[in-house]
Amino acid sequence: MTREELFKKNQQLSTEFELYLLEHPEVEEKIPDNAVLVLLPDYDQELASRNMEIAQVQKEAGQVVVYVRVEKLRKSRIDGLSLKVA
Repeated sequence: MTREELFKKNQQLSTEFELYLLEHPEVEEKIPDNAVLVLLPDYDQELASRNMEIAQVQKEAGQVVVYVRVEKLRKSRIDGLSLKVA
């Protein structure tokens, strides 16, 4: 996986995680301040492995690590859409 692919996949995954937290504030309350979040997608083991490696390098001494297992992503969060060009 190239750095660009890694970035794009993690960008999508983080955005979806942030949207999930907006809809489920009770989950966000369980995350300690200053924790390292490691997003581990079940559907992409290569990305999960790379994210684990990155977290190990970036984690500071004594910092809490929170592993976020993501089972799957929906293709799109948009249910309906229409455009009208004027």
